[in-house]
Amino acid sequence: MSDQNFRLSTMTPKYRAGPKDDLIWHELDSMTLLFHRPSGNTHMLADPAPALLEVMDSGLLTAAEIATRLKARFDVESGADTDDIISARLEELAALGLIAREAG
Repeated sequence: MSDQNFRLSTMTPKYRAGPKDDLIWHELDSMTLLFHRPSGNTHMLADPAPALLEVMDSGLLTAAEIATRLKARFDVESGADTDDIISARLEELAALGLIAREAG
């Protein structure tokens, strides 16, 4: 593996939420319906995905920075499992096109 490829593969990804006006929220019992205006798609989200979107702003943030905001605002346990869950949900939100993932 070249030095450049190694640096690219070990960079910490950063995430950016889209404009708040792009989303229409509707709370259901334990789920959140989220209509994404640019795509025209409606998504059903379970915790912690809606909370992740709530704590993100328009800047680029690492998963650790998002986790810190989430833990400060909500009753979230600390630990490796929590960080892994947050990272996995961020990747899912990026795959849905609800947030952007960029190399750090």
